[in-house]
Amino acid sequence: MHWVTRRLLATLIIVLMTTQGVLAVSAVTLGESFSLSDTDLGLNGVALDSDTDTALVYGNEGYVRVLDAVEPGNQVEMNWGGTEELFDADFHPGGQTALIVGERGVVLRYAKQDQSLERAASDFDLDYSKMISVAWNTAGSWAYVGTDEGQIWRMRAAEDGGAELHSLSISASGSIVAMDCHDTIMMCVVTSNVEGIGIIERDHTFTWVGGTGYMWTGIECPSGETPYCVAVANDQIIAHIELNPEDIGASVPTITRIQNFDYYFVGIDSQNGDRALIATTPTSLIEHDISLNNSFPWLEHSDIADLNLSGDKIVGTWASGFDSGWIVTERGYLFEFYSTSSGSSGLLNLWIVIAIPAATGLVVLCLVYLASPKVQDWTIEKMGNEDEKKDLARRKAKQRRKNR
Repeated sequence: MHWVTRRLLATLIIVLMTTQGVLAVSAVTLGESFSLSDTDLGLNGVALDSDTDTALVYGNEGYVRVLDAVEPGNQVEMNWGGTEELFDADFHPGGQTALIVGERGVVLRYAKQDQSLERAASDFDLDYSKMISVAWNTAGSWAYVGTDEGQIWRMRAAEDGGAELHSLSISASGSIVAMDCHDTIMMCVVTSNVEGIGIIERDHTFTWVGGTGYMWTGIECPSGETPYCVAVANDQIIAHIELNPEDIGASVPTITRIQNFDYYFVGIDSQNGDRALIATTPTSLIEHDISLNNSFPWLEHSDIADLNLSGDKIVGTWASGFDSGWIVTERGYLFEFYSTSSGSSGLLNLWIVIAIPAATGLVVLCLVYLASPKVQDWTIEKMGNEDEKKDLARRKAKQRRKNR
């Protein structure tokens, strides 16, 4: 290989490696952090109200705490008299109440007005089932509750102070891992670790639409008009589900595997608009843009210096701004994140503008050089070393003798 070729290839490799290093920098920086307790709380998740001013965290031994979403150091611990583990929660679209579900048929109702927490349904009526997922429908008229045994109940408050309950006919054998309902389209999406992905329509009709064979870990329907929900499975799998009330067949999920992230996906939460954050293990966050159907590094594991975060599991996030918010971990740590400085962002964008075209140009130059003997000879005459010039002269002399 000629000296010039080696130089071009070496330059190309340096540009590509440097570009990869720059692009790997996290989009956000960690700020304030604190712990909710001196002990391991065993949290399972977080729920944010529609006004984005109140967050609920919940988990092992019936633990529930209400946090100010902007200043989470302001908080109220809730006691409801039970010790059953709590697995999921969802705020009513009105934002004033929330349902929290857990073991042995536990369904709790939290009310912001008087900071109360009490049972919303009879555990006997719910067959003492292990309730692991919950979602309010778009109108807030019914809540859907999913069980570990593959059952879905729809429920609402009854006149006698209890709950009106109806079981959906879904023919499931796997756990109803997660569910979420769209903000404006009257449809909800359900994930099961056996049957895959299902749709609940406006009239409570249920249909499985695909996605079998994956271990789904979370689902998110974004705010706004975007007619999609997104589900994630542990092995870097993302599914887009289009919501079309006129044609349930259009809701067959489009499934892709993210190739460039060596993580397992453990959950997904809304960030802003049609952007969502995927939590992973080892601990990191990936931004997924639903409109673009593309994913980007958000918080790199290599950029997490705090061992309380890097060695823990993220169980939820919530947004406090366009590129800012809070992370909640299983043990009960809270970490603030916010966007990197505009100067760093501008430098990164400038580097992308320069480096990617430069790398492309070097690739084209290498291909032209290797494909054209005339270009190679001209380059050696102008830029080659003495040995290469002597070798070129001998080859040309030999070619002239051969042509006589």
